[in-house]
Amino acid sequence: MSHPLRLARRLAPACALVLAACQGAPPADNGYRAELIRTSHGVAHITADDFGSLGYGEGYAAAEDHGCLIARGLVQARGELARYFGPGDGQRNVVADSVVRALGVPAQARAAFAAEDSTNREWLTGYTAGYNRYLREQGDDAPGSWCAGAAWVRTAVPEDFMARMVLLAQTLPRMAGALAAAQPPETGSSASIEPALVREAVAAMRLDGLGSNAWALGSERTENGRGLLLANPHYPWYGGNRFWEKHLTIPGTLDVYGAHLLGAPGVAIGFNRGVAWSHTVSDSERVVLYQLDLVPGEPTRYFLDGEPRSMVSRTVTVPVLGEDGTLADVERRLWFSHLGPVLTMPGMPWTESVAFTARDANAANTHLLSQWRAMNLATDLDAFIEAHRRWNAMPWVNTMAASADGRALYLDNSTVGNLSEEAIDLWQERLASDPRTANLYAERGMILLDGSDSRFAWVEVPGTPVPGTVPFEQRPRLERRDYIFNANDSYWLTQPAAPLTGYSPLYGPEATARSLRTRMNVQLLDPDSPYGYAGDDGRFNRREVREALFSNRSLAAELLKDRLLDACRAATVVSIDGEERDLRPACDAIAAFNGHFDEDSRGAILFREWLTRYDYAEHFDAGSLFAEPFDAARPVATPAGLADEALALEHLAAAVNVLEAAGLPLDAPLGAAQAAYRADRRIPVHGGNRYEGVANLQVSAKPGEPMLPGDLDHPNGGLDTTPVADSRLLTASGYPIVHGSSFILTLAFEEDGPAGEALLTYSQSGDPASPWFSDQTELYRQKRWRPVLFEREAVEADSQSRRVLRGPRE
Repeated sequence: MSHPLRLARRLAPACALVLAACQGAPPADNGYRAELIRTSHGVAHITADDFGSLGYGEGYAAAEDHGCLIARGLVQARGELARYFGPGDGQRNVVADSVVRALGVPAQARAAFAAEDSTNREWLTGYTAGYNRYLREQGDDAPGSWCAGAAWVRTAVPEDFMARMVLLAQTLPRMAGALAAAQPPETGSSASIEPALVREAVAAMRLDGLGSNAWALGSERTENGRGLLLANPHYPWYGGNRFWEKHLTIPGTLDVYGAHLLGAPGVAIGFNRGVAWSHTVSDSERVVLYQLDLVPGEPTRYFLDGEPRSMVSRTVTVPVLGEDGTLADVERRLWFSHLGPVLTMPGMPWTESVAFTARDANAANTHLLSQWRAMNLATDLDAFIEAHRRWNAMPWVNTMAASADGRALYLDNSTVGNLSEEAIDLWQERLASDPRTANLYAERGMILLDGSDSRFAWVEVPGTPVPGTVPFEQRPRLERRDYIFNANDSYWLTQPAAPLTGYSPLYGPEATARSLRTRMNVQLLDPDSPYGYAGDDGRFNRREVREALFSNRSLAAELLKDRLLDACRAATVVSIDGEERDLRPACDAIAAFNGHFDEDSRGAILFREWLTRYDYAEHFDAGSLFAEPFDAARPVATPAGLADEALALEHLAAAVNVLEAAGLPLDAPLGAAQAAYRADRRIPVHGGNRYEGVANLQVSAKPGEPMLPGDLDHPNGGLDTTPVADSRLLTASGYPIVHGSSFILTLAFEEDGPAGEALLTYSQSGDPASPWFSDQTELYRQKRWRPVLFEREAVEADSQSRRVLRGPRE
């Protein structure tokens, strides 16, 4: 197919004279009309007179860039993955579809769409119409790129996009393996579920793979006394949870710029003329686990306040595509208590005496579109706060916002269950008395309650939009004039000078160790920062914020490198696996490592391989890695110091073995192994992973796990992720990036209005034929931010293509 930019350039001279003719016959007076301007790097600027037409332009432009991924997201939301892609490895697609169907996601979406106000219905209907128009225009090649002509690419209805939003809000569908594996003990049918799918539920419950940093600077910490925002979401580089950049304008009503996930109208992270905001994944517990005491001899019945109660089963039918191209129906049976689906995870089996069930606080959260619209329309911070108070519907994120008048706001407006004080007290007693409750909380951060005791039920407060969840006024919130930030730890150290306390434990722990990345964020931001990125005046401007983020400083290196080097110099030979190793070359490589994770940082790979010999849990207290324990009175400085020098040298020798097995010199620079892959191009990139305490996060594929399966995300198929030796991270393809810094934005309110710079690290388009497929990935590699074009004059001056999209209203 012809890419829209090339097509627009060929048609531009004629269209400039007879634009209406180029777009076909004019529609009826009440039809959709949206102007679509593409500026450099493919950023879509869409202007319309109403939300329906705005959605029409959004849906069309998004389909140009990511029609394949949007279409696949709709297949997933309809519970039809197995219909079109077969059962999947280990029946993965069958399991996912059965859970979507058993939870009733499509039915929820139909009810939710019908309940939306007229503006939201028009917006979503217009979005659907624009998406459908693009598919029709492409004909048999729809929508082009790697899925051209696929049977699963078909026109949609608004309820399909609503189902995508319902699925986005909820956590339980991500835990499909745990739900599908939960079967009564006498059936033994859980064996049909791959154990890996069950284990994945643990990570899915925590939303592993999603993270972020966000800073909101107020008048006391900016050069001009106005607000300044850093948005740095850490999201997947592949698949449907990618960001897409856009600028949406309804003259006199809406003027908002930013990014949202594919297939979603509006802006999730961005700014308007009064407020700029970003999100980070909250440390809150959106899903609460409950243990059910079962009736003896009847494993599908349980007690509630001493009275027997029966579980309910739902049998769903999933069409599955066979290797011969025919469809066969597969039935799956899932079980439910009054609280939600029954599930099983490691250490939580369904036995003759106990079963486990889960309640998702977002199961009834269908207000995302209203929440986003209200945020996008907010003209100042008070209106922005009111948008959250009114809808109270952010599913699983914190919000950081900076305003034109120099205020900085933190909200953990994620949606969690509303436990009574009695329930919280009883849970704390269970922490002390019940080993399973204590272990789940200590090792996985999960909260387990007694599902057979109604005192643990969620309390409904009149007026709360999502029933049974914590009201807005009881959610963590802090407004400052200096700064606030979050890097995925709980609310406690949002502002280290003013710790937040006293909230429901479902919002995360207080006075506990923070991640090295959180601690590095504080070091970068603190007025007494040893790095001085804010300059002599201690007040940031946009350039200084960009330099701080892309410094790629490693807190782990600052805490441990010198002690490791001292130990290495003192004992240059170590025995490992019965073989003596001369560590002097490794010592030299560590000495040359500059403590940053830049592309050209020599010794960074060796340091990473040494550090990841330690379990990640060692980062949070004294143990085999750190000598000094965590101190709640000094949370940014502790834990610290190298604990066991002999063990450290053994790990260093093992790291040397890994690099030798990979054929890498010990002083190899980071870029020799770490890279982003855009089709057949390997692009070395900077950034650290969660072990290293680098703010600019880039996480690579796990060794041994497939990357980019089939042709679903990547036209090249996959990469070889066979682990090198016994490395925790290094693969035959190095460190191939799969998630991390994605849509990065610095935005300040200057005298003339909002001004900023941005990068979409994986680039705007998913079509390898597009000039916007890898251009920004190259910019990211070079640390070259591009200007954000917000004012109309700047947009028109940089216009690469311009269309007026017209169509009949549906």
